[in-house]
Amino acid sequence: MTVSTGQHIKKSMLTVKTFLGYMLAVSTSFYSVQPQVLVTATSVFILDNSAGLGMKRSRLHCPQRISRLGAVLWAMLLGCAWPQVYADNSLQRDLPKTLQQPTRVVETANVKREIRLLPIRTAGRLSYAAETRLAFKTSGLVKAVYVDEGDTFNTGDLLAVLDKEEVNAQVSSAESNVVKAKRDLQRLNRLYQQKAISLQQLQDAQTALRLAEADLRIARFNQRHSVIKATQPGRVLQRLLEPHELISAGKPAFLVALGRDQWVMEVGLADRDVVKVSIGDKAKVLFDAYPEKGFSGRVSQIAAVADSKSGTFNVKVELDKPSVVLKSGLIGRMDIYPHTTKPLAFIPVAAMVTANNNKAMVFAFDEQTHQVQQHWVDISAMLGGELAIKKGLDGVQQVVTLGAKYLENGMHVRLAGE
Repeated sequence: MTVSTGQHIKKSMLTVKTFLGYMLAVSTSFYSVQPQVLVTATSVFILDNSAGLGMKRSRLHCPQRISRLGAVLWAMLLGCAWPQVYADNSLQRDLPKTLQQPTRVVETANVKREIRLLPIRTAGRLSYAAETRLAFKTSGLVKAVYVDEGDTFNTGDLLAVLDKEEVNAQVSSAESNVVKAKRDLQRLNRLYQQKAISLQQLQDAQTALRLAEADLRIARFNQRHSVIKATQPGRVLQRLLEPHELISAGKPAFLVALGRDQWVMEVGLADRDVVKVSIGDKAKVLFDAYPEKGFSGRVSQIAAVADSKSGTFNVKVELDKPSVVLKSGLIGRMDIYPHTTKPLAFIPVAAMVTANNNKAMVFAFDEQTHQVQQHWVDISAMLGGELAIKKGLDGVQQVVTLGAKYLENGMHVRLAGE
């Protein structure tokens, strides 16, 4: 039977497809066969079929014989490669599981154990050491105001005064009542000596005189406090009245700072922090108005009871004399350094894998076994790029920093540079 060229080409293509399928199946099953073996077998097979395409019609039966020869060579090559495949797979099974895993490359840092002053960070308001509100004792019209906001004053300086016409009249009336009570007492005393009146009438006259004298003292006291005078040097922080204004008794007229440049920071601390603070502890303050300048101070006062509204304890820090002009009411960030004698462990922040409240997870590194162990630690404070650890690193000398997020407990690792 005569075979056409087209049929021969179809048979050759079918043979190539069949071969490629065999090659894919064998490569999948024996993935460790060396690439040289697969390339050699493939080349022989392709050349074998390619040679058949160039034959004349009279010799179309030759490619079939050559194709069979290529298949035989392919089987022989696979048979030679089988021992190597079996040996490689057996070696892979015999290796320990830990050695079959890829080794992670990490970097570590030493654990520092030191005694440091850990700051309590808070914020507060700047004020003068002694701020008070000044007011008139009596109500009345404001006659004159002699100072303005920001002005300084000395002891005895007059700050403001009321119109005294009303209070002077009250003093004059009280003085007249005293004179009359004295005159009545003298007259009744003579009558009593003459047995013209009873002892009770004489005693009533004596009581009336004492009442009149008391009213006079009250009137004179109100007269003295119809003006506001400075009892010590200070500065006017706020002026709350104007001339010719009707002001009631006790209403604040000025907010003043007593003393000169004596500044304090007032902060509210929670109960867990206030128990760590003592009088004399150092503090540092930063203001947004002076971002590059720090101010030092010391704790001068600690409240004995908590504030009923906020639940915090008021703490005052007296600042050292500043070299710049400060304003009352500035808000500043403060670090208070309570004294401590307990050593803490310090590690880089990069060693922290995860955190939950005041706890964090880190990996400890063992130099002998090159293994890592997971540790949960208690964080005392965060200082810049370091974590202060109070519990959880007993006996640990090194912790993993770079690469810690990709580790598992008990994993073998390799240090960078080894």
